[in-house]
Amino acid sequence: MKHIAIAASMLLLAACQSPSTTTDSASDDLCQAQSRQHWVGTPASELDKSTLPQGTRVLYPDSVATMDYRRDRLNVMVDKAGKIESVSCG
Repeated sequence: MKHIAIAASMLLLAACQSPSTTTDSASDDLCQAQSRQHWVGTPASELDKSTLPQGTRVLYPDSVATMDYRRDRLNVMVDKAGKIESVSCG
C-alpha cells in the first residue's frame, strides 16, 4: 500500500512540472514574426493589410486588445508617431 501512495505522489508531481523549454525555434515563431522584423521603424500606413496573415492585430497606443496569448497570431505594435515599434507573436 505504501508503494502505491508513493507512486501516486510521483505521478502527481510529474503532472505539475512545467513543459520542457527545449522547444525548437521553428515552433516558437508560428506567426513568422522573425521574418517581419524589417518592418520595425517603418510607418504603419505602409502596411498592406490585405497581405497580413488572418488574425493579425495592428495595435496602436490606445487600442483595446484581449490579453490571451496565441502563438500563431501576429501582433504589430505601433507607437504614437505611427511607426511600427515591434512585431511579435502572441
